[in-house]
Amino acid sequence: MRAAYDSIYFELRRLIEDGTYAYRSFLPSESALVKRFGCAHNTVRKALGLLAVDGYVQPVHGKGVRVLYNTPRDNKLKPVTFCTTRIQSFVETGKAQGFLPTTQVLLMENLVVDKPLSELTRFDVGEEVLRAERVRYYGDDPLSYDNSYYRADIVEGITKQDAEKSLYEYVETVCGVRLVTCRRRVTVERATEHDREVLHLDDIDSVAVVNAIVFDGDGLMCEHTETRLHPDVFSLEQVAIQSRTNIKPV
Repeated sequence: MRAAYDSIYFELRRLIEDGTYAYRSFLPSESALVKRFGCAHNTVRKALGLLAVDGYVQPVHGKGVRVLYNTPRDNKLKPVTFCTTRIQSFVETGKAQGFLPTTQVLLMENLVVDKPLSELTRFDVGEEVLRAERVRYYGDDPLSYDNSYYRADIVEGITKQDAEKSLYEYVETVCGVRLVTCRRRVTVERATEHDREVLHLDDIDSVAVVNAIVFDGDGLMCEHTETRLHPDVFSLEQVAIQSRTNIKPV
């Protein structure tokens, strides 16, 4: 299950994204947020910390927490922005950016990891995994193709309908496994014939590729996913925060 501060994080993020808390304004005080959400101060601080890591806000000493988020001007050109600083399902990504995402499941099968698959995914030889192939859509347009491997014990009983909604939601809500850490690598690769077929690439000859490995609260690997994305609708967003320990006196 998601921690209490996650729900506060998502609610504050929604209010920031819809303009309730506007760019350059300050969020309500910590005490006001504690009263609003009926939680401890530390819970609010954790939610604000996540928002800061994602670039939505910045604490300003002696003033409060200022909103940094501003709606990108090029949303019509790049309708889906993937942020690498948090673990977020495709459904959450779509809803946060104002569109209703859909998923088509092409394949679901149970496998026992052999040596080649272990080298590809980093799962141990002999582990049981669920493989799922899915195509993600923005309206009628295909955005991405996912080839995912999930540890079998955390998706036990999953159906095709569950996978079409959200594998992350099933893992966390139904199976009670909290996804904590994700390592991602982003590259650009030549499009394959399969890419051309499922992503309707026409004369485009390259795709963005995101490889992700996800770990649970015990530091155990849960998932390996390769996502191949249509370049016309893909943009990547990261946030960098200057560490004071790296600032040298002049």
